[in-house]
Amino acid sequence: MASEKVTIEQAVQKLSEANNNSNARLNALETKLDEIHLNVMEQNKNMNMNVPNEIIMNVQEKMINQIETIQKRAKELQDTTTSKLEEKQQQWDRLTDNIRDMRTEMKKNCEALERKASQKKDQNQLMEENVSTPHTQLNSSTINESFDNGQSEHHNITERRHHADIITQQTAPMRYTPQTTHTIVIPPPAAIPTFNGSISENPRQFLIRVKEYSETINPWNEQALLNAISQFLREIALEWYCQLRTSNRRPQT
Repeated sequence: MASEKVTIEQAVQKLSEANNNSNARLNALETKLDEIHLNVMEQNKNMNMNVPNEIIMNVQEKMINQIETIQKRAKELQDTTTSKLEEKQQQWDRLTDNIRDMRTEMKKNCEALERKASQKKDQNQLMEENVSTPHTQLNSSTINESFDNGQSEHHNITERRHHADIITQQTAPMRYTPQTTHTIVIPPPAAIPTFNGSISENPRQFLIRVKEYSETINPWNEQALLNAISQFLREIALEWYCQLRTSNRRPQT
């Protein structure tokens, strides 16, 4: 007999149908036996009275025994079917309870994950706010200090050169020297090159002006110029640089 994989509901339905079929067959068999018994009784009445009563009693006893055996087997089959049906129903109830518990547990886990994600998002936003403010203040103070130091150093160099020229003139022997003039161009503070980031500005011209400014006014090397480049930026360009500085993505060259 080939096995068939069915669900619990289908198994319960098949067992119920088998039980109903067995009961129907048992009822039909009992009806048939009653008819046979009546026919035998009628035949006995019509038969010759010389038939011994002992034979009739034996036939009746055999028929009664067969009926009792059939009823016993039908009762056993009905009890077995009912027991299996109850067992399948219990399995179905346990499975339903397990599925309900799993759904409840999954719902709790999802809610916990959502709360953790929300808390982590709030913490990240708070950290970004706390980090961005000190960086902006530090950037402004660094730019101002660098600019002030550059101006002070330039002033000190000019004074030392002027003092050295005076000492040389005083200690040099008296001789005729041709009169020569030296012109030192010191641009005013308003001449500092700036870049706003607008479409009409030329970035190449701005870079050339910054390089010339660093060579004539502040003797900065390339790294010092890169660190202090923000003092030449304005508006959109300065905002762009501050974002790079805050996110630690400032260009290194």
